Amino acid sequence: MFVLMTGLSFFLSAASVPGELVAPPKPEIRLAIGDAVEARELLRHATGQPFLSGDHLVAWTEVAGVSWGFLEHVWQHNGVEVARHYLPVGSRRRWRSWSRHLVRAGHYEVHVLAPDGSQLAVQVFDVQPSSMQTPDEDEGCGL
Repeated sequence: MFVLMTGLSFFLSAASVPGELVAPPKPEIRLAIGDAVEARELLRHATGQPFLSGDHLVAWTEVAGVSWGFLEHVWQHNGVEVARHYLPVGSRRRWRSWSRHLVRAGHYEVHVLAPDGSQLAVQVFDVQPSSMQTPDEDEGCGL
């Protein structure tokens, strides 16, 4: 027997549909630090190259299984909070979000907090002083 299905009936009988809820047993999280975000994906820093003072860095997060609310990216420099970003998430779907920060030389930690305040992830990294020196005054053209 041959069964003919229309596109709509095939779609409705499918086992899953795009955007359907994901219900993992516990929150899934990925946190990475990089240079920029392009097409919602992180552009990673060149392998083996240090982060330098004056760089704009991105903390990129992919999360699933977190209830409605806001994730927090908490940036700490040498143990002191220097930035806190609130990023909306919800309904147990997969979410990608990021925050950006201008870094200075020193030790950094980026913490990701769930809507209930629990810590989901942390990234630790160091930033080196930049080799570029800016003159204290304009040297001019020597006239």
